[in-house]
Amino acid sequence: MSKSKYVTIMVIPDDAHAPKEWKVRLVVLQLIGVGIGLVVLGIVLFFVFYGTMVYRTAMAERLQTENEELRRYKYKVRLLEENLSQARETVRRLTRLAGIDYKFPEYADSLPVDSPRPSAAILDRSADLDPSLPAGMPVRGFISQGFEGEDGERYHPGIDIACAKGTPVLATGSGEVVFAGDDEEYGRMLIIRHNDSASTAYGHNDSLLVKQGDQVVVGSRVALSGNTGKSTAPHLHYEIRIHDKPIDPLENPYDKENLQQRGG
Repeated sequence: MSKSKYVTIMVIPDDAHAPKEWKVRLVVLQLIGVGIGLVVLGIVLFFVFYGTMVYRTAMAERLQTENEELRRYKYKVRLLEENLSQARETVRRLTRLAGIDYKFPEYADSLPVDSPRPSAAILDRSADLDPSLPAGMPVRGFISQGFEGEDGERYHPGIDIACAKGTPVLATGSGEVVFAGDDEEYGRMLIIRHNDSASTAYGHNDSLLVKQGDQVVVGSRVALSGNTGKSTAPHLHYEIRIHDKPIDPLENPYDKENLQQRGG
C-alpha cells in the first residue's frame, strides 16, 4: 500500500453546520512547518545577537567615556608636574642666590615613631656606591612592619613595605637571580645574589619579571608587588642578608662595625 501524498484537514463546528475539509499536499504542510521553524529560529537569533550588540555598544560607549576621563586626568597631572617643576626650579634659583644648599626631600622625616614610615626610593642611593651593593628601597610605600632579629619577641628578618598591587619592584643592587619561584611563606619570591657576601629577597609578589639565572642591574624592574603567600594585604617583604645573616635594610649594612660583626 503506497503512502498517501495528501493530508486532509477537517474543521467540525459546534453548531449544526456541515464540517469543512481541505485536502493539502503533505510536502506543502512540511514546507509550512519548516518555514515556521525558520521564522522562530530567526527571531531567537535576532534577539540574541541584538542583545549582544546592545551590550557591546554600551561597553564601547563606557570605555570611550573612561578613556576621555583618563586623558583629561593625565593632562591635569602633566600640568601639575610642569607647575611643580617650575616652582622647584624657582626655589632652587632663589636658594642658590641666597647661598643656601637646599635639596627637596622625597618624604617627610618627622613622622611619629608609632606611625607607618615612608620607605626611601631606590633612586636615593648614593651615586658613588658600588652597584653590586644593595641599598635604598625596592618600592615606594609605607613600612608596615619593621625588622626584628632573632633576639626579638617576633622574628622578622626583613621589612614589609605596604604598596598597591602591581607596583614595580626594583632591584636594589646589580647581581644574579638565584631563585625565582613560589615559596610557601613568601609566595612568589625572588632572591638576588649581588656578590660573595650580599643578597636580597623580595616576597609576596604578584608576578615575577625575571627568571633564575638572569643578570639584573641596579634599578631594573624585577617583579610586580602583590599579596601572594601568607599575606593579609598587598605589600612587599624585603630582606638584605650579609654572609647569609639578615640585617635591617633601614640601617647602613656597609659600615665597619656591621661588617666586622658579620665576618666581613
